[in-house]
Amino acid sequence: MFNFLERFTHVHFPPTVFPRLHYNQNACIKCKMCVKACPTSCLVWDEDRNRPIATALMEMDPACIGCNNCEAVCPVGAIRMQGRYFVKKGRYATVREKDRDMTYPFDRERDKLEEIEEELTETERLILKRRSIRLFKKKEVDKELLLRILEAGRFAPSAGNCQPYKFVVVTDRAINKEIDIRCARVLYRIKELYLTKNRLKKALIYLLSYLSVNKWDQRPIAAMEKIWREKGVITFDAPVVIHILKDRRGISSPDIDVGIAGENMALAAHSLGLGTCFIGFIASALPFAPSVRRLLGIKYPYELALSLCVGYPLRGIDSFVARGTVPVTWIEKANS
Repeated sequence: MFNFLERFTHVHFPPTVFPRLHYNQNACIKCKMCVKACPTSCLVWDEDRNRPIATALMEMDPACIGCNNCEAVCPVGAIRMQGRYFVKKGRYATVREKDRDMTYPFDRERDKLEEIEEELTETERLILKRRSIRLFKKKEVDKELLLRILEAGRFAPSAGNCQPYKFVVVTDRAINKEIDIRCARVLYRIKELYLTKNRLKKALIYLLSYLSVNKWDQRPIAAMEKIWREKGVITFDAPVVIHILKDRRGISSPDIDVGIAGENMALAAHSLGLGTCFIGFIASALPFAPSVRRLLGIKYPYELALSLCVGYPLRGIDSFVARGTVPVTWIEKANS
């Protein structure tokens, strides 16, 4: 699928097809939920025209990653992003055989999602309808519910049954806000480096991409731009942030164990009527923000791997939404 040279080209602002905004002015009730729920700087509210518009971030026009949160959160169906995020070529080229699609878990054609839902188990419905929540009520979360969420993480499978993680639960909004601001300063510098037109700095981005390919995709840059516009808000003023620390001595791959534990916790939270959103920015900024490490009391052998925002959704948006397809290779026994 990739030729050899493509692995080393188009690292910085690769040629990309972005989803396009479709907006129904007559249906819109001007609640601005779509703009607030957008995880990137793609959507902003145009005060002059009194409507959402898609914005450009240099070559990233309109900087949409195709999450469909704007569509899911709109109470009247006035907005949607049509198409998909697709990198045409280069180091970050998209590996997909098809466009995004609704869920069809059975090996047969389906016309209505309602028909599918009737045959799904409760667990399947929860997995397929769960959405990342970025708009939370001010309501506090009872400690009993948090303990139930933590237990779901503790009972997640892990290599060697070693549970190589630790949970730091922060319910103090002032502490969460301070952590956001300190990490946002680091992210701002990263964003400014990426948005540069200086050739030497671009060369540096190429080098950093080779050293850490997962950190230099263009999509997080658009989210960093929104963090800057929102004055440093990373955890969406959620009433609870659970930081999942990994024991770096964990068997095999503790990062995988952390991911499994985090997903268990997110599913448990949604089953309890709460909402969640995974955050990776704090862990990414932490090496350059030692004061945050001290605030969270992180010491060897632990290091922050992932953060999970938890709270009551301002508006329920758990629903079936189109998702990117994943290549599947079947290796089956040949018919005799």
